[in-house]
Amino acid sequence: MAEKPLSTNSTMTHQPARPRQVSFGTMIRRSLFFRRSIYGFLFVAPAMLFFLIFSIYPMVNGLLLSVTDYTLLKAPNFVGMQNYIDLLTNKEFQNGLIVTALFVLGTTIPKWIVSLGLAMLFVREFWGREAFKVLYFTPTLLSGVVVSLVWKLLLNPGGVMTALVGPLVHLPEIFWLSHAKLTPLALIAVDDWAGIPFFMIVWIAGLVGIPREFYEAALIDGAGRAQIFWNVTLPLLRPTTMFVIVTTTIASLQAFSLQFIMTKGGPSNVTTTVALLVYKYGFEYFKMGMAATMSVIMFLFIIVITIAQIRGMRSDETSYT
Repeated sequence: MAEKPLSTNSTMTHQPARPRQVSFGTMIRRSLFFRRSIYGFLFVAPAMLFFLIFSIYPMVNGLLLSVTDYTLLKAPNFVGMQNYIDLLTNKEFQNGLIVTALFVLGTTIPKWIVSLGLAMLFVREFWGREAFKVLYFTPTLLSGVVVSLVWKLLLNPGGVMTALVGPLVHLPEIFWLSHAKLTPLALIAVDDWAGIPFFMIVWIAGLVGIPREFYEAALIDGAGRAQIFWNVTLPLLRPTTMFVIVTTTIASLQAFSLQFIMTKGGPSNVTTTVALLVYKYGFEYFKMGMAATMSVIMFLFIIVITIAQIRGMRSDETSYT
């Protein structure tokens, strides 16, 4: 019986693999990609450095100080969780939490409702709309310090606001910023006045981004204005709603400038928010360790509230398709 000829593959000797030749064009492309990566890193580096120095480092340093009794007069002394335990019975901190909570309620819900109502007004066509929009947005261009100083003058016992309101209530002087019940309301009103125009613009951006086809389909189905608002506008504004709710809540929890400039926390600490209390403990009482502890607690509060709000809104479920 004839033997089968060996296949060609079986007779070939193993040849070592040759290194793959890289073309000149590939080398140029790789070089350009590397350069672009370097350039991108260099452009981002200043922002990253700024973030590390002014955000990450203060946060880490504040966390470390919160477990010490640092008083600016002596070196930090490690005390563990004692500062956190002391806060449980700290009356000033408890009062600050209540004041902050009331301020948050008074400066978030009105902003959501009033700014949305104004946005729905300004998306409609009417004479002088753009001029009124610019005029109404002007307070947002002012800093918190300027707003505080101007309103402190307007709310003087014999100032402009007293001249407008005094004849209606038959009072020659109204102590807007030294009355235990009136002062918190005055600060809330000032904060709403300064913040509503900004969020009005945010709502307008969200309303303009809703496709008109949804409204046309709702009208064809015979839906009224109220039904369109609740079943079309609000669901499609969910991402904008999440942004407005989260940003207003965080800003109100960190309220400081109005209270510091207009009232210094008075009268009788009815406007002493936690942020102002942190300042007082750090730079008036020189208890930097306790001030850092309050900051850490408020940071945790803000994180928890923000996560809860984002999960509650579930903005990622909103889709126009």
